[in-house]
Amino acid sequence: MHSAHIAYAYLADEMAKSRGAQIKAYAPRALKGIKQKLSFRLKALLGWAHFGTYKSFGANEFLEINLTGDQRERARLLYEETLPRLQSTRDVEDMHIKGVWIGDLVYDTYLMSQLKPTINPAGEDFKQFLLESLELYTFWDDYLNEHNVCGVNVSHCVYNLAIPLRLAVYRDIPAFQANVTHVYRLSRDNLFAYNDFFHFRERFAELPEDVREAGLALAQRRIQRRFSGEVGVDMAYSTKSAYVAPKHSRLLRASDKKKILIATHCFFDSPHSYGKNIFPDFYEWLEFLGKMTECTDYDWYVKTHPDFLPGTKEIIDSFVARYPKFTLLPADASHHQIIAEGINFALTSYGTIAFEYAALGIPVINASMNNPHIAYDFNLHPPDPDTYRSMLLDLDKLDFHIDTRQVYEYYFMRHIYNTEDIFFEDYEKFIQDIGGYNAQFTYLAYKKWLAEWTPNRHEKIVSALHSFVASGKFRMDYTFYGQEFSVVSLGDK
Repeated sequence: MHSAHIAYAYLADEMAKSRGAQIKAYAPRALKGIKQKLSFRLKALLGWAHFGTYKSFGANEFLEINLTGDQRERARLLYEETLPRLQSTRDVEDMHIKGVWIGDLVYDTYLMSQLKPTINPAGEDFKQFLLESLELYTFWDDYLNEHNVCGVNVSHCVYNLAIPLRLAVYRDIPAFQANVTHVYRLSRDNLFAYNDFFHFRERFAELPEDVREAGLALAQRRIQRRFSGEVGVDMAYSTKSAYVAPKHSRLLRASDKKKILIATHCFFDSPHSYGKNIFPDFYEWLEFLGKMTECTDYDWYVKTHPDFLPGTKEIIDSFVARYPKFTLLPADASHHQIIAEGINFALTSYGTIAFEYAALGIPVINASMNNPHIAYDFNLHPPDPDTYRSMLLDLDKLDFHIDTRQVYEYYFMRHIYNTEDIFFEDYEKFIQDIGGYNAQFTYLAYKKWLAEWTPNRHEKIVSALHSFVASGKFRMDYTFYGQEFSVVSLGDK
């Protein structure tokens, strides 16, 4: 989190000064056992590790999530009231407590913490986890009721980490997610960071014509760099490319059947990153598609992401065993080879393959209305399982045309116009200089920041952040620095 601390420091300072408030830091999870509690208190007292970082920008208290007996009892009663309503995964996803939606947060935290691909609401492990989540809810509900909180900042809008954020939003308390590349202000209308993609088309239309044309050309060049096999183009976290030269013999069967590619997601990693999808989790999505293989005469292929997390392959293997019409492709299979051998359609929930395959002329069907490509027509976006099923049953009847200019427009708005250069003047260069994406989560981020710090840059950030917070807008962007996006802004990216 080292690089994010830069954003936390500036945002906390702005909120404290503009509201006349104190800065308080907190542990996002309940502390368990006397050793964990003593360790927390000792580090807070002495300013060890990250505690020293938070103290350096004014945090004068470290909140410890430690429930009283009364809070535990009220959480237990809330649990007994809530559990009978949770008969399905959809019920868990839709769970509201006192009008506050937290079902998606509980859902995703359970999957990641337990490394489970889906939820069994009747399972004892889920019941225990639900109780712990409601204890966390009770603690923060009480805290916000009993204190004059004038702002909340979280590291993520997903997982139980975001419970205080949701409670703040529903109380109309200013709530933010900040890191070194983005600062978002959340609201009832915008509960998730990064969802500005809903407005890409209208914002692109407002740009000067020369910027639009130059932006499309630049987007095309950068997409081609991805297709050349270059790693990390506008995805600093990526370590492998799926667009390398073919390295396998024939992958797809030679047949006249429709050939469908399923691009899977990590089962554990926050399926609700952008909100609800057609299915509550990626396991249920794949289960649905497995059943579709039994009533269609297609060739079905499954491919994992080349960067898949441990545990993913075993779950995929179980699906292939249960649904023999699934053919599992090698994780390192090149998409160039898959397309050359005749794939007809690709399926994803909201993955990058949606714009990548569209750029290469292949239709993609997304399984979410909250996907980054939703503003555009270069993919198909069924709104519900029934429409999704109908599309899959009648692929021949789909009247669909891909406008590649829309693909380039999307890419420009997502990766170029929506700059990551909020705190560092060149975030991409910062990552390169310190040795790669993961190095920003080490002391090297502090070292680089201090080496580049100047009073002038500092004042610009302070002023921009002050303007952003006062504006009430969703996302902090270049306009808060008093800049206009122009052809010159595109530079030589």
